[in-house]
Amino acid sequence: MGMDMTPLPRSWKRRYPFRTGTTSFIYPADYTDNVALLGPFVDEIELLMFESAPASRPAPQLVEDLRLLGRKHDVRYNIHLPTDLDLTHPDRSIQEQACGVMRDFIARLAPLDPTVYVLHLHPPKGIGQVTKDLVAWQRIAAGAIGQILPTGLPGSRLALENLFFPYEWLAPLLSEYDLGVCLDTGHLGLRGDDLAAFLETYDNRIVIAHLHGLANGQDHQALTNLPPGDTSLLADWLDQFTGTVSLEVFGLEPLVASLFFLDQMMAGHQTST
Repeated sequence: MGMDMTPLPRSWKRRYPFRTGTTSFIYPADYTDNVALLGPFVDEIELLMFESAPASRPAPQLVEDLRLLGRKHDVRYNIHLPTDLDLTHPDRSIQEQACGVMRDFIARLAPLDPTVYVLHLHPPKGIGQVTKDLVAWQRIAAGAIGQILPTGLPGSRLALENLFFPYEWLAPLLSEYDLGVCLDTGHLGLRGDDLAAFLETYDNRIVIAHLHGLANGQDHQALTNLPPGDTSLLADWLDQFTGTVSLEVFGLEPLVASLFFLDQMMAGHQTST
């Protein structure tokens, strides 16, 4: 059976106040093929750089090819930085090595002028409440952010994603470096967190939203699997949002379903067709 490389049915470029995007893992192909196929139809592509091994680091030729494709198709990029690097490891040598690799990723991808770099911070182990250990972890995390945030890059271009620990643990970092927030609806749903409360608390800091649904305890499903109560809430919020919306799914079928569901959500909010 051949690979399905069918293009999207129509364009979603400049359709909404926000930039409509998706991931670089839609087609079973490499980064450049995904960008070539998706670029004519969306505003932005989330380049998934999940792994930090030397073979996974973006080569200069790849970055140049992506830069040229971005220009050709009038498409921007955001970067999902590696998730396997522990920037807050208690062992200083491991932590500093992780920061060095993360700095290398950011520097290599800088020619793409990403709208935002999204970062996972590993949570402190065994902490269930605010303690001196949490404060120590926050201090290590602050030092790591200081090491990886390039000089001259606004803090809002580095966004901390909500994961599986209380997001308020990150509040001191947001304030110290004026960082952005990455809202991930799937992670919120799996934790049972309140979307309305998250939007109210971090509204002005949210620079990118990872939108995806939940089904049978699994996230990164089509947007049709959004919890029903979240749909109108998100539509009202998105109507005023001018950052990036990344439909964080990993296949053509869930992407097409998500794009059309997004249109249903935003019916009545649409600025142009």
